[in-house]
Amino acid sequence: MNKEIIAFLLSAFLIGCTSDLQRNPAPAHLNMDYGLFNSKTLRHWGDTPFSIEQYVFDEKLRSNTFDKNIIVDEAGNFRAQHYLTISGGGANGAYGAGLLNGLSASGKRPEYRMVTGISTGAIIGLYAFLGEEYDHKLRDFYTQLSDQDLYQTRYVWEIFSSSSLLNTARFEKLVREEIDRDLLDKVKEEYLRGRTFLVKTTNLDAQRPVIWNMGEIAMHDTKEAERLFQSVIIASASIPGIFEPVLIPMHINGVQYDELHVDGGVIAQAFFIPENMDVEEFASIEDRYFTKLGIDLPEERESHIWMINNSRIGAIWEPTQPSLTNITGRSISTMIKYQGRSNLTNIYQQSQLIGASFNFSYIDHRIPDAPSEAPFSKQYMQYMYCYGYAQGLSDNHWKSDLPNYSQFQSIESWNNSFSDIEYFNWERIEPGLTGKINECLLRLNEI
Repeated sequence: MNKEIIAFLLSAFLIGCTSDLQRNPAPAHLNMDYGLFNSKTLRHWGDTPFSIEQYVFDEKLRSNTFDKNIIVDEAGNFRAQHYLTISGGGANGAYGAGLLNGLSASGKRPEYRMVTGISTGAIIGLYAFLGEEYDHKLRDFYTQLSDQDLYQTRYVWEIFSSSSLLNTARFEKLVREEIDRDLLDKVKEEYLRGRTFLVKTTNLDAQRPVIWNMGEIAMHDTKEAERLFQSVIIASASIPGIFEPVLIPMHINGVQYDELHVDGGVIAQAFFIPENMDVEEFASIEDRYFTKLGIDLPEERESHIWMINNSRIGAIWEPTQPSLTNITGRSISTMIKYQGRSNLTNIYQQSQLIGASFNFSYIDHRIPDAPSEAPFSKQYMQYMYCYGYAQGLSDNHWKSDLPNYSQFQSIESWNNSFSDIEYFNWERIEPGLTGKINECLLRLNEI
């Protein structure tokens, strides 16, 4: 998440303002009894263990359509299982989009059995889940759009009766037009094969994370399901106070209520599996399921977790001006950075629990950030996309151990004379990187 975006907190003087958004908030502890929300596997709280009952129900739903080729090859040998988790990061999501497309170009991008995403990671995750035939969608979203395509700045007097500093109707329209029934049918098809796509949002009413099973939503062939799918993607990327929140309607005891959801990054920057999950119990159930499908279980199996961190995990020295805006913005960006580090550690530990290799990629903290006056600058996102694309072409950028953050501290990261990405010396990151990025930029400009 761009530090300047968080400058909405700088508007602390507006704390008494109210929005004209009309609501009928869903009461706590009431069961929903209508439509989509009857489904046991549609969503669950992200701060409690995923129930065994939920998992068994989910697998039974897909038992007749499960594609064994996901698990074994033609000779019956167990395939390596790949899991992808994508963090938030706003415009820095261009890095993750480029990285995935670079992997495709290298011929080394696997099919991911599960994809999870938060914020901009939810948008990337949708196309990552659908496969390489959607690479052009990823490229165009993160290289052909800019600030004016995503939002309008509100006038000062509008803010007093609004739920956000920006009018993000353009972003919402873009997402709702892109996600149609045809796309949901593709998600449904992959879900029935045995693959999973999860997105996390924050329920502000409950102050709790919600994990949405996007494949289960796509199973419902209704306009309500289509709109819910769109709303979850929009909500997961809705930076609170900056982007407009999303109201998700539902019925409880015959009365229509709503929940207010925002960016999953309020609670976490990335996630893999729910915390406190009984991994051994789930593995045992899956083994029994595979046995019923006629799959021979080997003694040793290969699995990999791939984490794309669309952020700079290294601390960045930068002089902070003693003003309300600078101090608040700097403090929040620091909080998000350390939240991301904690999430990184948690996912690493989860990889150890399930016996998977851990591989993560991140943005070098010496690279200049987006300009404060244009946080979704087209030029900036094209550079970040091309940086990610160059990384995706090589295996060398993946890290398998937790970072030694002390090593980052000795690397010069801030230079006022070179704070514009257009003039950044990419050779500081990797010899030959400048040429790769320039070649990529030329191809983008031909689109």
